[in-house]
Amino acid sequence: MTSYKPTIRACYIGTVCQAIIINLTAILFIPLGQQFGLTYTQLGALVMVNFIVQVSVSLGFGSVVDRFGFRRFIVAAHILAVIGMAWFAATPIVPLPPYFVLMTGTIIFATAGGFLELLLSPILNSIPTDEKSSAMSILHAFFCFGHLAVALLTTLFLFVFGREAWPIITLIWMLVPLVNIFLFATCPMAGAAPAQSQHSAKRSFMRPVFILLVFSIMFAGASEITFSQWTSAYLEEIIGLPKIVGDIFGVSMFAAMMGTCRLGYGVLKRKGVRLPAQSTLMLMGAVLAFFSYILISMTYNPALALLACAMCGFGVGLLWPGTLSLAVDAFPNAGTWMFAILAAAGNIGSATGPLVFGAFADSAGLRTGFLVTAVIPLGAVVCLWLYRRNKC
Repeated sequence: MTSYKPTIRACYIGTVCQAIIINLTAILFIPLGQQFGLTYTQLGALVMVNFIVQVSVSLGFGSVVDRFGFRRFIVAAHILAVIGMAWFAATPIVPLPPYFVLMTGTIIFATAGGFLELLLSPILNSIPTDEKSSAMSILHAFFCFGHLAVALLTTLFLFVFGREAWPIITLIWMLVPLVNIFLFATCPMAGAAPAQSQHSAKRSFMRPVFILLVFSIMFAGASEITFSQWTSAYLEEIIGLPKIVGDIFGVSMFAAMMGTCRLGYGVLKRKGVRLPAQSTLMLMGAVLAFFSYILISMTYNPALALLACAMCGFGVGLLWPGTLSLAVDAFPNAGTWMFAILAAAGNIGSATGPLVFGAFADSAGLRTGFLVTAVIPLGAVVCLWLYRRNKC
């Protein structure tokens, strides 16, 4: 009997690679801006391009993957991640305009990120197991812990060796996808769902359940990324905490609690612990996230603000992986295209949520930004309530 443990480990490491690709650039904003004289607009464009490329890859390659299989694409994704990060790190020594090098490097490793977003969940879902929701939750927990590791270790490295050492830490993180190339090249791989057994995309789009899941993951991505991206500035400028305190006990706690929620759910399910229905837990988490947005927008107390960070991280923990699990249950033979559409929707939410926050923050302040964008997790509450009503 084939053991898929190496495949599962490779998927977990691949999720860490995805966390590196998505989060490393933002952590390097200050070193990059100081060394190359970049504006905040230019730095922000790197993040926006990252998301745009990932959405494009997710939407463009879903049916292609179903036709040719997982392995060649997942190996290519890690190769692209290595090339993109190496090119990005070479910016100081390449005789080309620095911003051009940074942007092209971003496009290359963002392409890798798009393939990882598209492939990792269906690869794990294709493995024969009765605990798919558990495995999916643990998979996405590794993203949270990868985010946490990238933030803390990169910040510590730059503190010890200086901000000008950012290319070295970039090359160190590059070793993660480099190792995973060989793991995915050799591990056993189950096949994608055959085309003749897949639900029609058009037919599924017409079903209210699928539409609710698309909006659910969009609100999940927006709830998660909006809070995590703006918390650092809010804790420093509005609450008055030193940046290192806010980042460690606020931003990092948010990521840690989100990962703890996902890992805890996966482990408990795997051990056979009787839990409420996943959609019920997701609805409760969305409600908790909504009140976290309200709390941080209203309080002047640093302890309560940090508590809101922990609460929101735990609340949003199941929203993204849980939506994928609900979609698998509703459309078990949908194929990679379903994951492509859901990944694209989640990334659209991840890109637009912080943008909406910034627009309100510019016009009315950071507190107003959190207060207004509380409608995002509230949107998740509505979607999940309607889903449960439809299913029940």
